Amino acid sequence: MTTVSVSVVIPAFNAALTIDRAIQSIQRQTQLPREIIVVDDASTDNTRQVVANTAQECTVPIRLVTNSQNVGPGVSRNTGWDLATSDLVAFLDSDDFWHPQKLAIQVTQMCAEPEIVMSCHDRSVGDFSTSNSVQISNIVVQDLSFRDFLIRNRCATPSVLVRRTIRERFHPELRFAEDYHLWLRIARNYKRVRFIELSLVHCVNPAYGGPGLSGKLWLMFQSEIRVFIALRQQQALPGLLLVPVIAWSTMRFLVRLVDHLILGDRIQTVSESR
Repeated sequence: MTTVSVSVVIPAFNAALTIDRAIQSIQRQTQLPREIIVVDDASTDNTRQVVANTAQECTVPIRLVTNSQNVGPGVSRNTGWDLATSDLVAFLDSDDFWHPQKLAIQVTQMCAEPEIVMSCHDRSVGDFSTSNSVQISNIVVQDLSFRDFLIRNRCATPSVLVRRTIRERFHPELRFAEDYHLWLRIARNYKRVRFIELSLVHCVNPAYGGPGLSGKLWLMFQSEIRVFIALRQQQALPGLLLVPVIAWSTMRFLVRLVDHLILGDRIQTVSESR
């Protein structure tokens, strides 16, 4: 078992009904993290009390931080990230939960190749079992490039593990696609992002559609366009690629919109590959 430490950051807003389940999935990890940092984003329910109660029985130390006003998940994650004391930082949303081997598998991958600054994996929506053991020898991985991310966002935030010391952070002015912006910058600046072809997190909301933030398709599309323009302004995106990636994003938005209008709630079963 590796001695590399992990801090887990959970942004939470009115998450009283789900955050205990998220924390319990961390406590069931075969490789426990050093700490859990919950950043309460000015909740109006009893999220803070639930976290305090869970902390009394949790074997992993829990630090609760409270925002004075609602600032969104990106800024909240940045707050937790800056407070983290471990070698690696993992992100978990308050309504999602992990497979017990998630951290062990990812940490092993990143320890084996120190030049990898970020890793992620597949996710499941709907029926999901956390009891099936994963054979380490059967794991299939691939490295993702900047252009891979331009095609689509390859990493759900609760699947991501990053090195604490990298300078990039979530964009403070984006409440949608702030994760996509960060993954693009990391892929552009460091080249090595490892993708593990295993579903190691269960997400309540699908990639698009659904009742959460991901259901606001128009706002997500607008934010994606802002991301591409910002990358161009930072000279991270070649000028010749700006128009094609915006056109590709527009086409994907229209497909998602049609799917959402036709399929409704059944959209949750749509593949992550769109």
